[in-house]
Amino acid sequence: MSDDPKHVIIPIFYNHRGAIIFREGPVKVKPKPSTMQSIVGLINPKSLPKEETVYKDHFYYGFQFNPRKQKLIDALMGGIFDFFHSRGVSFNYPGVNQESISENWVGQTRYHAVMVMADVRNPFLCGYGYLDPSTKVFIEDDNEKKPRGKLKPPTLSVATVKEMIRKGEIESSDVRLASAGLIQ
Repeated sequence: MSDDPKHVIIPIFYNHRGAIIFREGPVKVKPKPSTMQSIVGLINPKSLPKEETVYKDHFYYGFQFNPRKQKLIDALMGGIFDFFHSRGVSFNYPGVNQESISENWVGQTRYHAVMVMADVRNPFLCGYGYLDPSTKVFIEDDNEKKPRGKLKPPTLSVATVKEMIRKGEIESSDVRLASAGLIQ
């Protein structure tokens, strides 16, 4: 550990559907129907699989700040929430629980993970789930789309992300540093 580490806030957003991960790089994927689907599609075209959008890049936002000059909660409430509001992420009374804040060293960086309850107005901005650390593939963990998923509390998927940060499985390539006008 160095004398002057880099401090990064990673807000882990979640709502009733699970933990939110941001995404970019949409690619349209044309379906390849099986022969049975093709035959049924001649009779009923609605039964053919639809074209879907797949995103190439999934990431978490990180914000560098200086804890000697600014408190973490002040940085979160001041510039970070404004940054996300400008991108279409809305918050319902964004109270941050002090017990949800965890600080973890990963290399020369100290990550401050914070749980934040959020609603997203632009659903194309994000997905619900987390990155698989071994394959770097997005694992969808959406409580709304999975059967019996509504019984699973969203804090479980948030805990998965926090555990990955604690173990150092989320690398700096998975965290996109953004500027929110924080004091450096």
